[in-house]
Amino acid sequence: MKTNFTHTLRKPLAILVCIVASMAFSSFAFADEKSDKSNKIAKSIKQARAEMDALRDELREEYRELGSVYKAEVIARAEAERKRELEITTASSDFPFDLKYKGIIEITEDNKMITGISADGFVEINKTAFGNNRRLFIHADDKGTITYEYYVGKTETAFNPEGKKWLAEILPDIVKRSDLGVESRVRHLYQKKGLRAVLDAIEDLPSGSSYTYSSEWSVFTIKTTSSRSGSRASKNTFLKTLIYDNELKSQDIIPILEELEEVQSNSTKGSLVRFILENYNLNTAQLAAVLEATSTHSYNTERGSTLRIFNKYYSNDFEIRKAYFDIIEEMEINSEKGNVIKHLVRTAELSNDSWISMLRAVDEFSSEREKGAVLLDLIKFMPKNDEVMASFRDVLDNMSDSYYILKGEITNALLDDALDSGKRKSDKVTLLNYLKTARGISSNSQRGLILRKANRLFINDEEIVDVYFEALNGLDSEMEMYNVMLDLLNRNKLEDAAMYRLLRTLDRLVGDFQHGTGAVMRQVVAQFPLSETNYNQFFRLINRMDQNSTIEELLRYVIDSPSMNADLAVKVIENTQQIDVDVERAAVLVRLSQHINNSNSSTKYVFKSMAKDLESEYEQNRVLRTLN
Repeated sequence: MKTNFTHTLRKPLAILVCIVASMAFSSFAFADEKSDKSNKIAKSIKQARAEMDALRDELREEYRELGSVYKAEVIARAEAERKRELEITTASSDFPFDLKYKGIIEITEDNKMITGISADGFVEINKTAFGNNRRLFIHADDKGTITYEYYVGKTETAFNPEGKKWLAEILPDIVKRSDLGVESRVRHLYQKKGLRAVLDAIEDLPSGSSYTYSSEWSVFTIKTTSSRSGSRASKNTFLKTLIYDNELKSQDIIPILEELEEVQSNSTKGSLVRFILENYNLNTAQLAAVLEATSTHSYNTERGSTLRIFNKYYSNDFEIRKAYFDIIEEMEINSEKGNVIKHLVRTAELSNDSWISMLRAVDEFSSEREKGAVLLDLIKFMPKNDEVMASFRDVLDNMSDSYYILKGEITNALLDDALDSGKRKSDKVTLLNYLKTARGISSNSQRGLILRKANRLFINDEEIVDVYFEALNGLDSEMEMYNVMLDLLNRNKLEDAAMYRLLRTLDRLVGDFQHGTGAVMRQVVAQFPLSETNYNQFFRLINRMDQNSTIEELLRYVIDSPSMNADLAVKVIENTQQIDVDVERAAVLVRLSQHINNSNSSTKYVFKSMAKDLESEYEQNRVLRTLN
């Protein structure tokens, strides 16, 4: 659905952009028709708005049958896309230059001269006023040596002094209205004047947005893409450049995180917050600022992705504890909340106070089934503390009596743990008989209970595997199914046959329950390496996903796996195509680059090709710079 919607949305926008661009260029030569052009632009925007309103309504209808929370997120994404596309088409006349550029552009501190361009890059500036045309073409060869060409009308004129003087006059205005030379501008400001100067520059970005269009054309055999960004895109580029390309001072971390709270793109915000979290040794106040920024995400998956990284740095400090579990309670998707908590208890050393806060957050879950699954998972990690046990029993007592079988299972598990019975020796005949009792049980809770008990006795035997997954596939509750599979993976190391059946079973979940599918697949990564057949099945599941943050997180887990190798690198590169947001796709490629530098030339070629497919010039350059 997502792909069809995106393509449908962009078609009328592409038509609108072409209309706006054509009218804007015509207005330079026909000033007396400016008013008429503006009326046509306004009419085109109105028509596009109506088309996109209709598309939004159609999208709502398509998702009517989905869960209310997931549907709300999808509509929110569509609304955000609608707003973004309209904003960048509303002020094409605000930018009085035709600017095209490629590569990393170095400019002087006073923003009056272009002093460097990366290999094979260029800058072209055209301006027409009162019938007079000026054109400046600055290009670099494959070694980065730059040449300046200056034209007045059709006549080439010496760059020095006339062209140089003209560039000095117009460049300050250009850099204020575009991303040209953003790398050097941010570097100069941050190194010489500090963070305040960078934030002031962001604040000074024009409030109106210019249009964005793409067209392939040729100038001296160079094929390029032309683009003009609005203030929101420029702000994001400034922040990405500041964070990715500079060594941040400790005192600047909190103000930067506060600035990120205002970023509207969940993908950009999440990627930048996670980068800071993983690359700096943060103190308690800075970690609290990370949580504050994370709380401003509108998507549960972005919150979950960041919190799972945060778990490595979790502190039992009151400020951290309160902010962390406030985020958990505010999340709306129960499975995502449960997955964060299950990861936390395996990653951090929690104090009794943290345990009590966590259990209170679990008590707020709206899904009794997910609440019960989390309680079962927590038992083996709980401290022997009366207050913690009292909080645990409060959550259990508050569960609906309709789930009496699940509550009984939790009680039995507590008893087993208290008696410290341990894992009993598995007996194949007994286990087979036990699993076969599930065939005549229609209740998901009862069948899930049998399967979870079977997980404690599981054997990697062909007959056991067949009967087990027959019973598992008999469940018609996706929530119950994913919880049983998580428990199976947590308790057992699956061999090839069992792993293949589990991955095939995930085919049932990946379409409508990607949160749960992603949680199971993260546990599968912990059991790498897999057979080639199972690797292919694993990545085929990713290929069916459409949630950017889930795909990015899974690929990140694969890259960080000790089993990462050249063959997996190729599969990761191929699956980055499923991510349709440049900042998250680039984050995966940057993380992957350490494995590419030592790879063969064909793998490097595929990596570079994927990097060059990024629409964002900044992200493309950021990825390519990571290669030796």
